[in-house]
Amino acid sequence: MTSHCTPPGASARLSAALRGTLGALCLSALLLPPAQAAQLSALWGHGRGGYGNTTLAYQTAPLWHHAYAHSALDVVLEASLGEVTAPSGAANHSLTHVGLTPFARWWFAPQTAVEFGIGANVFSGTELGGKHISTAYQFGDSIGVLHRFDGSPWTLGLRLTHYSNADIKRPNPGQDYLQLRVGYHFD
Repeated sequence: MTSHCTPPGASARLSAALRGTLGALCLSALLLPPAQAAQLSALWGHGRGGYGNTTLAYQTAPLWHHAYAHSALDVVLEASLGEVTAPSGAANHSLTHVGLTPFARWWFAPQTAVEFGIGANVFSGTELGGKHISTAYQFGDSIGVLHRFDGSPWTLGLRLTHYSNADIKRPNPGQDYLQLRVGYHFD
């Protein structure tokens, strides 16, 4: 996901943290439960000021599940790869990010859930358009709603994601994205 605004050789200068996170994603894919009931999702969204975020995410089968009388709660792990973009014409137009996030999902109806997750993300740089995000490491907090269509492998959802370094270093402007989510559930 290289942008025409990326300096020559930038992909060769990925930080050790980014390489470590990619390695952790590969290792987790080998160690996690098989892909039965896993989901592959694409998310597209925008934030204030013309910033955008496109993400491809893989959610595991539930690692934990508990059924209640009229609802259920489960926990999944999501590995993601995405790109955030600055408004057109801005310098440092895009950054790639990888993340690993556990999500708790409350199924308040048989096919509909609210999800909440806090995870670790590593970005390919610290400059995005006019923003200086200070650290390549960013926490990602997400909350969303999703609906699995009955008798279909498709899921549709809406997610709000906030990236921030939690004031590890300043400035910490944060990034907020409202994203449409389309997922395909593997049985």
